[in-house]
Amino acid sequence: MKSIFRKKCLSCGSKNLNEIINLGDHSFADRFIPIKRKKIKDPKFPLILDLCKKCKFIQSKAITNPKDRYVNMDYSYTSANSTYSKSHWKSFSKILEQETNIKNKKIIEIGSNDGFLLSILKKKGAKVLGVDASNFMVNLSKRKKINSVQAIFDFKESIKIKNKFGKADIIIANNVFNHSNQPASFLKGIYNILNNKGLFIFEQPYFLKSLTTLKFDQIYHEHISYFTARNIDSILKRNSLKIYKIKMNNYHGGSIRTIATKENYKKINVNLRKIIKLENKKNIYNLKFYKKIMYKINNKKKVLLNKIDNLISKNYTIIGIGAGAKSNTFLTYYGLNNNKIKFLTDSSKFKKNKLTPITRIPIKDDSAIVKINKLACIILSWNISKMVIKKIKKINNKAIIIKT
Repeated sequence: MKSIFRKKCLSCGSKNLNEIINLGDHSFADRFIPIKRKKIKDPKFPLILDLCKKCKFIQSKAITNPKDRYVNMDYSYTSANSTYSKSHWKSFSKILEQETNIKNKKIIEIGSNDGFLLSILKKKGAKVLGVDASNFMVNLSKRKKINSVQAIFDFKESIKIKNKFGKADIIIANNVFNHSNQPASFLKGIYNILNNKGLFIFEQPYFLKSLTTLKFDQIYHEHISYFTARNIDSILKRNSLKIYKIKMNNYHGGSIRTIATKENYKKINVNLRKIIKLENKKNIYNLKFYKKIMYKINNKKKVLLNKIDNLISKNYTIIGIGAGAKSNTFLTYYGLNNNKIKFLTDSSKFKKNKLTPITRIPIKDDSAIVKINKLACIILSWNISKMVIKKIKKINNKAIIIKT
């Protein structure tokens, strides 16, 4: 499949884009392959990030079709599957209650997944609507009696939603705004369906944290924009929205949560200025910074591959723990296919007995490691490593733990 590359910045429209990270060819990271489709070749595209020289917005270079990413094969990540995720979204609902009264408020969640968060808000008295790109996820939400529609959200879709549901008091878009092929159209849609005094709340992985910890595996084709405080502020302003609050949290190894509004609050957001100052101090808008990052990523790769080869030479069985999107970026970039990694384990019933894209590694239940005598486990779900390691050691206390 021929790759089409982005020629203009998604935020400001400038043509002055500079390549900063190149991870080679990858398929879609959230694509898990049913056994019966294992012989079908996965689509592959260059996984490259560009930095806009003018406005410093960070974005993917290759343009991919969102229908290919979310619709053509069942999306398999579910919020309700993970204890860690459920705890985070329960906490999110409490924070939302502290921010505003949600009883009888109209709440739209874009990227509503299996409806876990909306089911909590509905119980608290909110009138809710879920919007998700995946038919599979919409059906899971409907089973929980959550009013849901299948749509890839943008301005055109917002018109349809407003006609049916009206304007919203609160719009939530967690880990989905960064998935939009057209973030400006996405924000135009938000403006269209948000009440004048409504809140737009969204969070996604914080790119500075990903960089400084060398967690490149949060880069994948489903993620189009890579957010810093500076470019969140700039893209919101370009689309008639303003930051009301912005704060870090530890979800996904480091996320940034933003509350935006149409209202022009007079109070200066001191926290925003502090974060932007830190970003500038780290020099993350300079091309030289990324040359150093790529060098460190490749060096780390060499060290780990040598360690794995050494363990294989000693007859260890190598398996991976956690079949997430970031696992696929990691495995593909490291070239770790089913010749070296015997299988991955995952607790999701929607991923078990499937295969990873490109690398074609089978996914099994955690119990598959019980009887392996010489076992080495690569912790791919590094964001919940403490919890995962404790679980693995209970199942097989002989396991050697390999951190990425």
